[in-house]
Amino acid sequence: MRFFGAHVSASGGLENALANGRELNVNTIQLHPSPPQRWNANPFAPDVEAKFLAARESSGVKRVYFHAIYLINMGTPDERHFNLSKKSLFNDLDLCARIHGDGVIFHSGSLKDEPDESKGLRRVADGINEIMGKYHGAARLIIEVAAGSGAVIGDRLEELAEIYSNVEDKARVGFGLDSQHLWASGYDLRGDLVGFVKQVESTLTLEKIYSFHLNDSKTALASRVDRHENLGQGLIGLEALTALVDHPAFRDVPFILETPALKDMGTVKEEVERLRGIVG
Repeated sequence: MRFFGAHVSASGGLENALANGRELNVNTIQLHPSPPQRWNANPFAPDVEAKFLAARESSGVKRVYFHAIYLINMGTPDERHFNLSKKSLFNDLDLCARIHGDGVIFHSGSLKDEPDESKGLRRVADGINEIMGKYHGAARLIIEVAAGSGAVIGDRLEELAEIYSNVEDKARVGFGLDSQHLWASGYDLRGDLVGFVKQVESTLTLEKIYSFHLNDSKTALASRVDRHENLGQGLIGLEALTALVDHPAFRDVPFILETPALKDMGTVKEEVERLRGIVG
């Protein structure tokens, strides 16, 4: 079975994400468990998952991922920001485990306030170690590759590997890829897919890729600009994205849409059908 789907809204309750997934007829969903522009420093209510668990049995959804809030910066020397980032990730992981979800995908952050890159990367790993030392669930923590704008952490596979090298609980931590972010960071998915797969295999290992966001790109290769485009309407192109999805290295990895079409349920249905055709 191929796993594929889209980021869906959970507005009004977590169970509504399942309803949206059912309407799209996908077996994989990603959602924000809390507003992505606000800190999630407090634990979720003890029974917030009850309706979700009841609805999931008949939903057809097999894979569930959370996307953490956008404020997280695990590389910052600012102690308040660092601590809020850790609390938010811990709370997401805790709830993800309670709903029997697969993992929490997050962006490491930025080095804009930390001139020493090695210190920033080590701080990300230290934060992960602190979180995973307190968290005892099965849901994984997934570090997503970045598009590389500014002083963003994790736009290079080597940076992700360096963070991971200092992670103590390696069994529950892995990586999330994103076609647009990779493209913007200089990985030529269209012209050298074979070379890219070899880089992933040698740098991160294929078995540690737990999720893959599938997006076309509004911006050029190595632009370092994070701008998603609908499948086949961007500079990566449908042929290259199809080859990516069809590559044996990623046959077991869930592909999740985050394209502009997702803003409206009408256009997202067309986008999901396009993805369904790619998956075959």
